[in-house]
Amino acid sequence: MITAVSMNPCIDLTLFISKLSLGDSHRTHHVRQDVAGKAVNAAYALKNLGLDCRVLGLDFIENGQLLKDLLAKAAIPYDYVTAPGAIRTNTKIFEEHNKVMTEINQEGPAVSNDTVEAFLRSFEQDKSDVIVLSGSLPLGVNASLYKTIISKTKAIVILDTYGEALRLGLEASPAIIKPNQQELEQTFGVRLPSRSEQITFCQELISKYNLRAVCLSQGADGALMIGKDEIYFAPSLNIPVKGIQGAGDSMVAGLASELQNDKNASLDILLKSAMAMAASSLIQEGTLMGTKADYTKMLQHVSIQKL
Repeated sequence: MITAVSMNPCIDLTLFISKLSLGDSHRTHHVRQDVAGKAVNAAYALKNLGLDCRVLGLDFIENGQLLKDLLAKAAIPYDYVTAPGAIRTNTKIFEEHNKVMTEINQEGPAVSNDTVEAFLRSFEQDKSDVIVLSGSLPLGVNASLYKTIISKTKAIVILDTYGEALRLGLEASPAIIKPNQQELEQTFGVRLPSRSEQITFCQELISKYNLRAVCLSQGADGALMIGKDEIYFAPSLNIPVKGIQGAGDSMVAGLASELQNDKNASLDILLKSAMAMAASSLIQEGTLMGTKADYTKMLQHVSIQKL
């Protein structure tokens, strides 16, 4: 079983426009609305791959039923602690001319300590093999929450977050972290323009925090899988991109699926699966996750280079 922890779900409102011009008036020709959040996206991707995955976390009393209904329709088990307020709405503007996504993300309502404690009591019953800790934390939640969760489990943990939540989470030694390059640089206040600098910095994190690997996603430039003694690179695929959001969450699902099948899966296999699942998501609109059929096709085209 894989558990995806969703502490800050969202509604993704995606607006498709031909070209974005700051300060001008625009007309959308297509709009999508998806109930999502990074952990929810990963759970959907895993479900599409035919794997058992459930979602634990928070929902919100004003519109949380939207999330429950969606997961129930997809036959994804869930266990939520309900908090006051409403699920936040994130607005995504997809500029089709340059295939660039502009995101305006809400913070969402504040969450009380009592609500967090109720979630932790629920989490203590978890017996998963792999746990995905993914996304931001709500207002009012201590940035050490992911660190606390990691310290309470013997499962393999994939941590996909940024900022203080990532810095503190590292102290509990998750197996793999999956930042993108911007998140990594902003979290640690560094600039890593060259591949050698990226590798050196990530290997320092691996040594300091006893990680197995860092999966560093770099958008159109591909991704690196960096271990203590092994380094792999995968270039991005030449595919028709329809939706960018959720691609990173699909990468996490690709990692989790291989670790569920084999906890000692090699880093090159992990990267190949992550890239194939990300590509299968990129060809879907909005926050739709890739299908198993598309994932299988993409696996044939992913190129892995040992550095």
